[in-house]
Amino acid sequence: MAIIIKTDHPDLLLDQIYEAIDAKKADKWLRMPDGRITYGALLWKNEAFFKPQIWVDDNELRFGLLKRKDRKHISSKLYATFHTKFIETMLTHFDTRFTSITATAVKAEPDNF
Repeated sequence: MAIIIKTDHPDLLLDQIYEAIDAKKADKWLRMPDGRITYGALLWKNEAFFKPQIWVDDNELRFGLLKRKDRKHISSKLYATFHTKFIETMLTHFDTRFTSITATAVKAEPDNF
């Protein structure tokens, strides 16, 4: 259930995403001090997190879904909301900075739940 973004500069794209989040220009996403991001709408805030990983050899920026520590499972509704909102943000604000974006239907690196 990872998001995989194909880009020539995954490190630069991640920096740009962080800058937009910090400047409150990336919809309702929030950044945690350790680099994870969560959707900041009241209903979803801190319910799950995306943790980024840069895969330099594959020209990929990956976001793995992490569950909240006290949560046993991630529901389909939670997965769908986080993935669709993040992909919408990427297409709205960063569409010229990547060539494709994919959401996997099953657990994939770097998911951790």
